[in-house]
Amino acid sequence: MIDEGISDRTDLPFDPVTKDIVCERRADGLHFNIFQAFRHHSPTGMEWGYLGSGPADFALNILEIFVRELGEKPEVRLWDGSKITASAWRFHQAFKFSALFDLPREGGVIKGKDIRAWLKLNMDAGVYH
Repeated sequence: MIDEGISDRTDLPFDPVTKDIVCERRADGLHFNIFQAFRHHSPTGMEWGYLGSGPADFALNILEIFVRELGEKPEVRLWDGSKITASAWRFHQAFKFSALFDLPREGGVIKGKDIRAWLKLNMDAGVYH
């Protein structure tokens, strides 16, 4: 049962230049610096530190920011009718494993430059997950 006093919040600062992703686990819930614009896998929201549905949605929302930065337009329709980019869809499970699985329980920072480098490496290699 979910404690009604605990909820996710998007209240951490977001730098539009670096686009570093920040998440924190506090007594009052999870705190992020990005909104969950897309909910596809998890009914309870974004998460990190394991390979489940919450981290999958976090990965999807992170990659969507960076893939759109590259100019890719949304074309993949999710179950709720919203659209995301094909590359965010294609790579979000691999990114979940690579960047979110080992993120400490208390949270942390994923540098925007590291996300850009990860995307370039995987897109250039034509990796498909």
